[in-house]
Amino acid sequence: MTEWRDSIAAEFPRSQPFRLASEALGLPDERRSRIDFSAAAAQVGWRCESADGRDVVVVWTDGLSMAGVGDYEGWDPFSARYLALFETWRRVVAPAEIERIGLRYVNDIRLPVTPSFDFDDYLTAAPRTPKGFPQAYFDFLTHLRLPSGIDDTTVDVMQATDAKGRSESEIPLIIDIDVGKNSPLVADDRIVERLREALHQLHEIKNRAFFGMITERLAETYR
Repeated sequence: MTEWRDSIAAEFPRSQPFRLASEALGLPDERRSRIDFSAAAAQVGWRCESADGRDVVVVWTDGLSMAGVGDYEGWDPFSARYLALFETWRRVVAPAEIERIGLRYVNDIRLPVTPSFDFDDYLTAAPRTPKGFPQAYFDFLTHLRLPSGIDDTTVDVMQATDAKGRSESEIPLIIDIDVGKNSPLVADDRIVERLREALHQLHEIKNRAFFGMITERLAETYR
C-alpha cells in the first residue's frame, strides 16, 4: 500500500493513514483488563487527497476506491481516471480477483420553498404523512433495496431531508444511490476492460434509479 501511495503522491500529495479501531463495551472489569484496545487501532489503508481536496483516493489492504467532492465532472473523465489508477494499483498489489465492484452517488439537492410546496412535485416515491397531517415541510429518511434485473447486482437507495440545513428559501434533500456487483472477476490482463464494462453497466442502473425517482420538474435541472 505504501509503495503505491508514494507513486501517486504527485497527484495526491495529502495523505494520512486509514485506521480501524474497535472497543468492547459493557464488559466486566476483569475481562476488559485483558483486552489490548491499542492493538485494535491498526492501519488498514491510506486516504489520499489532491491538493485542492476535490479528489479523494482510499486504498485498503484489499481494495481501492476514488471519490469526487463538489461539482461532478461527468462520468467519462471520472471513470477513465479511476481505471488508470486501478491499473497502477493492480500492478503493485497483484490481486487474484476482484470480489465486488461498487458505484455510489450522493446527490445533494436543494428544493425551493414555495407556498404550495409538496414533495410529490419533485419525487415519484416521496413518503406520505398520516391522514390529518400536512404534506409540506416534513422530514423523512427512507431506504429502498430495488431489483436491478441483473444477477448478483444490488441497488440501495436512500432519500432523506436535512432538517439542520433547512432555510426559509430551500429544503436540502439527499438522494443516495449505491449499486454493487457481487460477482468475482479474475484479475488477469483483461481485468481493466471487464471492469470498465461492469462500471458502465452499474452507471446505467444508477441513472435508471435516479431519474426514475425524480419528477420531470426536478429532472429539468439536470439537463
